[in-house]
Amino acid sequence: MRALLVAIVALTAACSPPAATTTETPVAPASAPEADAATQSLLNILTPLITAEVGKPVSLRANTVNVRDEWAYVDAAVLNADGSPIDWSTTNMASAYAEGAMDTGGGLHALLKNEGGTWVLLEHVIAPTDVAWIDWASRHGVPPDVLGLPSN
Repeated sequence: MRALLVAIVALTAACSPPAATTTETPVAPASAPEADAATQSLLNILTPLITAEVGKPVSLRANTVNVRDEWAYVDAAVLNADGSPIDWSTTNMASAYAEGAMDTGGGLHALLKNEGGTWVLLEHVIAPTDVAWIDWASRHGVPPDVLGLPSN
């Protein structure tokens, strides 16, 4: 039986086409969050606010953006303006970083609400060491799954 299994695996491998190789960098699909106009609009709103809080120019790279009805949740990486990793010791948040009160990944989690056609930032947290947005659903009435949380 083992010999038959080995023969089938070998035959399958022999009949399979070789793996494709390329030296080109893959292009993000059009449906990627960073390619979406709504995502870019939200990042444009958040960037100057986070820049002011961090104390130096930043850029945001979206990881997850959930928009439903009047709600938007953004999970994004906070980077230097040129897209390189941020050195938190050179920011307004240096003491929190030094004390271990920040996740070294430096993520941003933000909840926005569209009020009369304008996105308003309700809550945000930079580089939390826990799930700091876990109570936003109960505090603001946003559906938990918009925040990436299970519905109870």
